[in-house]
Amino acid sequence: MSKAFGIGFAAAALVVIIVIWIGLAETKGNHLAPTGWISNVRVQSIAERETMMVIDFGILNDADVPMTVARIDPWITTRSGEDIHGTLFAGADMEKTFAFYPALGPQVNQTMPLRTVIDGHKTLHRMVAVEFDTPAQVVQSRKGVTLHIEDATGPFLDLTAK
Repeated sequence: MSKAFGIGFAAAALVVIIVIWIGLAETKGNHLAPTGWISNVRVQSIAERETMMVIDFGILNDADVPMTVARIDPWITTRSGEDIHGTLFAGADMEKTFAFYPALGPQVNQTMPLRTVIDGHKTLHRMVAVEFDTPAQVVQSRKGVTLHIEDATGPFLDLTAK
């Protein structure tokens, strides 16, 4: 292999790497990669074996395309390591729920229903209320809570908190 061929090959490889890098950088906003956080978790016993949890959270859609919420799956991990999935409350019932259970405090954010659209480069602060068919003591002594939020096209994010 001649020296000129080696230099030419290295230069061509460098050009190809630069073109691929620019292509990836230019299309970054075309792919959903939402991030988020859980800001507050409140727990309220509603019956002997039924507990309500209110989860306040934020989602940042850093992409150029909107995110459409297609699935919300909340669960807790108990002290023993068991995952217990909850059932979402209807958003329309939340005003009455906060009035009936004043220990929950005020409703800080609007509820997030399915099919909520989060526009590109926007941050959205919302809440969900979840019912768990387990005593309040189990929910309050949990190891963690996870809120799985999935876009209609497949990308998702898992928000976790204690």
